[in-house]
Amino acid sequence: MRVGVFCPTLNVFGGGELVGLSIANTLALYGYDVILFTYNKVHQQEIIKFFGKNLDSSINIIVKPSIVKTRGVLDFYQTIFRSYFFKFKCDLWIDVYSCRVFPWTQISYIHFPFLNHFFYRRHFPYIKDYHILPICGLPYVLFEKNFPKYDKKLLLANSYYTAEEIRKFSGRKAFVLYPPVPSIFFSSLETLNKTRRKDLVVTVSRFGPDKGLEKIPYIASLTDKHIKYIVMGRMHHKETFFSLQKIIKKLDLEKRVILLPDVSMLKMKQILRNAKIYLHPKVGEHFGISIAGAMASGCIPIVHDSGGPREFVPQNFRYRNIDEAAAKISKNINDWSFDESIKIAKIAEKFKEEEFSKNFMRYFIQYVNEKN
Repeated sequence: MRVGVFCPTLNVFGGGELVGLSIANTLALYGYDVILFTYNKVHQQEIIKFFGKNLDSSINIIVKPSIVKTRGVLDFYQTIFRSYFFKFKCDLWIDVYSCRVFPWTQISYIHFPFLNHFFYRRHFPYIKDYHILPICGLPYVLFEKNFPKYDKKLLLANSYYTAEEIRKFSGRKAFVLYPPVPSIFFSSLETLNKTRRKDLVVTVSRFGPDKGLEKIPYIASLTDKHIKYIVMGRMHHKETFFSLQKIIKKLDLEKRVILLPDVSMLKMKQILRNAKIYLHPKVGEHFGISIAGAMASGCIPIVHDSGGPREFVPQNFRYRNIDEAAAKISKNINDWSFDESIKIAKIAEKFKEEEFSKNFMRYFIQYVNEKN
């Protein structure tokens, strides 16, 4: 069987791209003829640098460069048309990118549904948010509401939070398949026990306007001066990076809050192993691979009390506002222990890549058998 995997942005090196890489590699490992459809040339060394693994050499890669800005309005419809035409090159089509349900797609991995309560109403005339993308997407909304035959598809969601959003707006069931955490973040409990930790708070995130990173300097200003902060991740949006620098300077925190763009996965691992706390500022995170990765490294997670992280981060490590976040950071810096660190690392074990691959194949084989 020839299986197509639609993942146009593999070189962005985020959670969605890791899911695409893992699904393609898993299928190749099980002997399927895999085709990866992407918009950019695949750079294996860069993939290894950021994900700690490469794309299986048996996978056939078809590159079709994008002619429009990624994630813009024009790309919205470019994705639809390219998905449709690429589909004819394979027997079974898996979409890990668009977060929409096309009639010609058999399996969709949804990071968060395009039809959601932030942008749309549940019933006609649907439109709720009057930004350009929701408005321009309205023709597609009518399309998805009326044409896909959901009973012939397999919908996979990255969390119960996402699955519930799909149920509310599409009335369809999605099976939960938590995304994988790169194996590089996991270590033996003995290794974690020997790691010497600093009064350091780390955040892993691409520098983008939707990540809530501007809260970090304000949270840092509310904690003791000896506590250091590091924010590291891909330089996705330079304006966000420069804005963050300005806030740090305004609050006179240049020596306490350090920004590290475009660091490798190995460097991330080393920094996380030396930190006591992981801080996640985004509200309504759909899952949070970086949170789970930090937990696997033994960091105590301090996350907003919303979205997918509520499913695996203990309640006493969740906050509602920046004052509460600062208080929890201070408390857990002072109370930090190896026992608590190991307990947190054990929670993250269910997100290992092997577990993801095993669970994906269980859903995949069941779907193929029922389809035939």
